[in-house]
Amino acid sequence: MGIGPLDLWRTLGSSARLWAAPDLHVVTSDSWVAFSGEKNVNYNLACCHAASPTVLVEQCLQPVLELGQPAIIMLAGSGLAAAQALADAHWVTVGALPLMTLRKPTGPLPSGTGGSALTKHELPLARELLATTYGLDEGSAMAAAPDRALEDAGTAVWGLFDQDRLVSCATTVVEDGWVALWSMATRPDSQGHGYGRRLLQTALRQEFDNGATGSLLHSSVAGEKLYRSLGYEVVEYWQLWSRPRWVIGYA
Repeated sequence: MGIGPLDLWRTLGSSARLWAAPDLHVVTSDSWVAFSGEKNVNYNLACCHAASPTVLVEQCLQPVLELGQPAIIMLAGSGLAAAQALADAHWVTVGALPLMTLRKPTGPLPSGTGGSALTKHELPLARELLATTYGLDEGSAMAAAPDRALEDAGTAVWGLFDQDRLVSCATTVVEDGWVALWSMATRPDSQGHGYGRRLLQTALRQEFDNGATGSLLHSSVAGEKLYRSLGYEVVEYWQLWSRPRWVIGYA
């Protein structure tokens, strides 16, 4: 599809409009910040793809400090060369996670086997599932599955029910022809039964049928196995940095 890591990096940053506060979401040629403003590091993200320490400090570190909430700064590609600036500010690495992509199959698409886009009435169920699975507070859960996900073009919250119980959910944003995946979760007591796979197959099939040409995501450690099994491939790894007191118990 003629798109490189830098384009994918910007596309994922742009797709964070789903959960970032509109006035706290900025995408430039060198970096992006997407802050919900809530007290959860996973929904206050900054990413630098430039080797310049000045870019890292001015476009990522300073906005995080001004936000005053727990956050993660991700270094990708050339941005890894600027890591010393974060070390000098007494930040620490908390791991490295992959940017992954899935190209739209050239043959028949896998059949959707379960799940559907959630309605406004069902949205609180997705927030409760996310809060239960990831230990989110109410504000962070609302940021992960916001009302605007059902209102803005190209955004959706998907869910799969087992009888009357929501067991898996995910949010998607179609950006530049790519389906960006955020906030994928399956209840801890329902994992290992294929619910997440079935839900993603349904969501991807519908978005590909609607014209999307691929999917991308920033995987967690727990989710990487699932995404690989669906055909996602690693493009590059992003190094994660944060303040020690913000990430005790992280990952």
